[in-house]
Amino acid sequence: MPSPAPDPRPTFLLGVGAQKGGTTWLHDHLAASPQCVAGYRKEYHVFDALDLASERWMHDRITLRARREGRRAVDGEPVDAHGLHRAAMLYDPELYVDYFLGLLSRDPAYRLTLDMTPAYGLLSAQRLAWIRDQFGARGVRTVSVFLMRDPVDRIWSHLRMEQSRRPERLSQDSAVHVRELFAEPTYAARTRYDETLRALDQAFGPDEVHVGFYEQLFTHEQVEAVTRLVGIEGHEPQFDVRVNASPEAAEQLPLDTVRAVARYYRDVYVAVAARFPDLDLAALWPSARYLG
Repeated sequence: MPSPAPDPRPTFLLGVGAQKGGTTWLHDHLAASPQCVAGYRKEYHVFDALDLASERWMHDRITLRARREGRRAVDGEPVDAHGLHRAAMLYDPELYVDYFLGLLSRDPAYRLTLDMTPAYGLLSAQRLAWIRDQFGARGVRTVSVFLMRDPVDRIWSHLRMEQSRRPERLSQDSAVHVRELFAEPTYAARTRYDETLRALDQAFGPDEVHVGFYEQLFTHEQVEAVTRLVGIEGHEPQFDVRVNASPEAAEQLPLDTVRAVARYYRDVYVAVAARFPDLDLAALWPSARYLG
């Protein structure tokens, strides 16, 4: 049978994580395409700030910034319009859709625009479907990309990033903090890939989602799979560039810590193994060896 004709509609890419899964590198690669129009941020944090009690701090940060910019406007000072715009999207989410449609309308050569906010991996299926339907009603197809990483490595990388930002709060060796904090909501919610996969499956069709792995991302095969999904021509990836890399660890995690973390997230490994039955998960994610 002949291949189906390509979808003529432009594409909105909703990146949903995972945090420390290579989303910044992928965003920058796609944004470098002349067929992609990127906005003023990689991560807009609109729907996590709106929907998630755990991200209320983000809602407050955005609104406080807008309040500050409003005072500057009243005083006749220069204003950061982006700060005001993000707050406006919180109070009228349809402005979010209008904004990205406006980007696409600037040039008929644009085929793709995107928001890659890893915290969107915590959104409900209902919210994901709302985003998809809102763009669809305006003639834009929505697809999603979810990049997973070995749960132990993801948590450890996440913690080292936090440690570099706030060393006064996380002052011990990072391996010690992994053992103490791996089940805390800050780390746990972003490692529950099984829940994100379930929400994506409910909100999107199978041809509208790319589920991949950080460990395989930096290959032509994986990058080409994403560019095909989003409907743009491929261009040469910069595999030697790393962005937002966490500080290197001084030593390996103790095996008892690896085992404890892996067993805590057993449902994640089971869900990923079921989704990729031909994948040697223990080879890709060495921590999977310690589930027994």
